[in-house]
Amino acid sequence: MNRWKRGVAVVVVVLVLASSGVALYFSMPYHGSSSSIQQVVDDPSVTVTTEDGVHVLAPANADSTVGVVFYPGARVAPDAYYSTFAPVVRQANVTVFVPEMPLNLALLDADAAGSVRSQHPGIQTWFVGGHSLGGVAACQYAGSHDVQGLVLFASYCNDDVSDESFAVLSVTGSADTVLDRESYQKATTRLPPDSTTHEVQGMNHTQFGSYRGQRGDSPAPLSYDEAHRRLGDVLVPWLTSHATSAVGGDESPLEVTSSSTKSNPAATADSRTVLTPSRL
Repeated sequence: MNRWKRGVAVVVVVLVLASSGVALYFSMPYHGSSSSIQQVVDDPSVTVTTEDGVHVLAPANADSTVGVVFYPGARVAPDAYYSTFAPVVRQANVTVFVPEMPLNLALLDADAAGSVRSQHPGIQTWFVGGHSLGGVAACQYAGSHDVQGLVLFASYCNDDVSDESFAVLSVTGSADTVLDRESYQKATTRLPPDSTTHEVQGMNHTQFGSYRGQRGDSPAPLSYDEAHRRLGDVLVPWLTSHATSAVGGDESPLEVTSSSTKSNPAATADSRTVLTPSRL
């Protein structure tokens, strides 16, 4: 009996240590580079604040009625997406909310967008999105709430939202070796048939943010600044187009000079638009 009790005690200790190790691992996220964070903080056209654990990037010189709640990838801190979204905030006049997640895992709080939305009644049009595992959680939220659109960065939906009416933009990078391509391709059938998909040439997994060192990713031929510029060239016109359609307004100057990847198959010279999921 004593030997049995000692055996149980050993197992309990091992489980406790293992769970503690996992918790410690996920509690140490990748942060954005200090230079990328400071560059956005010093940008006079973008305000950066933190409200109850939610990082907010907003236009400094204009009122915004369009919001994007963006879920970070697993073990990625919100500040890793500052330089990703600062150009989007400037050009599309949207406010971006990036919530901190329990243990840096968005799946542990897939409803985080709900609390953000309730605290910002001035925002009239809402999009949700996420990077990698954060996109999986964002899809869960979008499938059961009223949103204008869903943005997926190097991610896919585990839930079937193919019958939903919201717009979907799914962006991948050609140099991304973290994304499971087979699972991604299978998951395209779970998206609405008119979803927009786009692959940015030369972009890897970490360049959807501004962090480094993710295991399994490959070096990219692009700089982070160039990757974010190309990503913005896709995201800004898509957001502007769908935000405008939500309020039934006229096209803005941005929409006249830039077209969404969905309506412009040629897209830009430095990236490739793919409208047929089977071609990915």
